[in-house]
Amino acid sequence: MRKYILFLFLILSAFFSNAQKVTKINLVKSDSFIGLKRNGENTNKVINPIFQQDNATLTCDSAYFYIQRNGFEAFGHVHINQADTVNIYSDHLNYDGNTKLAILKNNVKLTDNQAVLTTNDLDYNLGTKLGRYYNGGKIVNDKNTLTSQNGYYYTETKDAFFRYNVVVKSPEVLIKSDTLKYNTLSKIAYFFGPTHIYGKTDTLYTENGKYNTVNDQAAFGKNNLYTQNSKSLKGDSLFYDGKKGFGRAKKNIVFRDTAQKVELRGDLGIYHKSDESIEVTQNAYVILTTEKDSVKKDSIWITADTLKSRVVSKSQLYDLQHPKWLAKDSSASKLVLKPIKTLKQDSSSRIPIKKDSLQNDSLKLDSIPPKIILKDSIKAKPVLEKLDTIPGPIGVSVVNKAPKEKLPVPKLQIQDASVLKVAAVYAKKKEIKILLDTLPAEATDTTKIRIVSAYKNVKIFKSDLQGKADSAFFSYGDSVLRIYQKPIIWAQGSQLSADTMYLQMKNKKMDHVDLIRNAIVVNTEKDSTKYNQVAGKLMKGYFKNDKLDVIYVNGNAESIYFPSDSSGEDGMMRSIAARMRINFRNDSLMDITFIRKPEHHYYPLAKITEELKTLPNFNWKPKERPKSKEDIIPNLKLLPKAGAKDKPKKKPKIKDKVKQAKPALIPKKAQ
Repeated sequence: MRKYILFLFLILSAFFSNAQKVTKINLVKSDSFIGLKRNGENTNKVINPIFQQDNATLTCDSAYFYIQRNGFEAFGHVHINQADTVNIYSDHLNYDGNTKLAILKNNVKLTDNQAVLTTNDLDYNLGTKLGRYYNGGKIVNDKNTLTSQNGYYYTETKDAFFRYNVVVKSPEVLIKSDTLKYNTLSKIAYFFGPTHIYGKTDTLYTENGKYNTVNDQAAFGKNNLYTQNSKSLKGDSLFYDGKKGFGRAKKNIVFRDTAQKVELRGDLGIYHKSDESIEVTQNAYVILTTEKDSVKKDSIWITADTLKSRVVSKSQLYDLQHPKWLAKDSSASKLVLKPIKTLKQDSSSRIPIKKDSLQNDSLKLDSIPPKIILKDSIKAKPVLEKLDTIPGPIGVSVVNKAPKEKLPVPKLQIQDASVLKVAAVYAKKKEIKILLDTLPAEATDTTKIRIVSAYKNVKIFKSDLQGKADSAFFSYGDSVLRIYQKPIIWAQGSQLSADTMYLQMKNKKMDHVDLIRNAIVVNTEKDSTKYNQVAGKLMKGYFKNDKLDVIYVNGNAESIYFPSDSSGEDGMMRSIAARMRINFRNDSLMDITFIRKPEHHYYPLAKITEELKTLPNFNWKPKERPKSKEDIIPNLKLLPKAGAKDKPKKKPKIKDKVKQAKPALIPKKAQ
């Protein structure tokens, strides 16, 4: 609708031009002046004439001058100069002095110190200073070239309007549009129809917006879509800075990486081209595609206050995922910790190093000065946990700063090679450089993989598994969902909790889950106050057909079990063992197998106290269990529609032959 209002405005501007004050054309000079009749009308043929009207001068090789009509027809080397700023050239001209309308044909060129317009057919009104071409034209403005089928150019405001097959070429981008406005002073292009902006490696699509060709910034407001290789970002409102590689989308945003099969949605998204990262806030959620079987599809829906996703190499992921780097404070869950680059001593806490001490079979970190810490790259908090030993084969070379003294090169056993990747320890007159002989393959792999981090109020929903936590991390390299800060998972009739959980998927199906530290499983019959419980230091659960099938408990295993009424027993069994195995069936705790020296204590119901009936880490929170994906997604309209695609609408076809209407700028009397 806006495009039609725009062209209606142009027509009206031509109408009001008819109301201008009429002035006479003056023949200032000519080489010859011959009176004759042409087409039954009295006329004068002039050679090399110079015509003048108001602030315009018109010259040519020859012309037929119609004095009574106040117009002329010019031939050869036609030149119009208006106010010493606008110059128009052509091979042929029909000029009406009453309407001040010049109809120029063949090799037409208009210049005005800002742009050069070239075409074969141009209508130019010297009163309104508006030019119009309708048979293809081109405007060159500095480093930008604009072409279209139809066009309008205001030499006073420097605004150009283009219609049909619009193409803008600039050093940074190529623009193809249906309807476009361009200002030769600001060099800003405005779009009013289907528009594609092609960069070197990315593309922008919109149907309404603007693009600054100087600073490479764009702002769009209708059917917006940004794509970079396999990645795309859309939203109701979209801003992009091409030089900084920064994009921002608002309302109903969708970020997709088809190569990594990741999809993030929300109401505010920030994209960085350099590391292909996206941060989504305000109703943010991510969808992880899974399968129940080869036919039936399923998905894991994860919501959080903030979702962040970026592309890293496998070597970077190795450093991020290494368990030795996990710390106890909340910043560790962000998984942005960096390896130690250097280990230095200050003069007050130097450690003496003797030749004999280098022959030990293990290297301990107890000798590292207290000031040496690992810092979180965001909050700069001390987060390094104390490590006992570090195994694995590495080589250590000792270089004495004194030129003659040399020390032997021992072989040490280091467990975590990445800890000492680039570490150096300085002594009084000696420097120990630790060089790696071998590294795991994943520690040096440069293959790119996408990761997703979720911060604050994380909620998870799957048809047969739900969960909540403070933060989470998912890698598309190993398909492991890591959940941090007192996570809880509900599977069938059981509730699982621990300090940290790792949920492993294989072949788009849930395979197993690791419960790390303070792990506990709670299960109860419907509407019952008797809670079966199993706790331990570590647990590993396995899924079968996407349902929890068995859990192994390792270390400090404890259990509380209430036998069912059908067993004929009415009491509670409390047991301790080194290891346990829990089997599940029909949404309930089926049986427990005790491994290695179990101890059992049976308590009748009458003798069970509140302290006895629960384990130390017991918690039961069924009300916090998500009931559906709609329950965890605040804004339901963000849910993708079945079969919906984010591809832009096809550009409407334009007939090969455009039916030419009479130029709108030509008044009825002149047609």
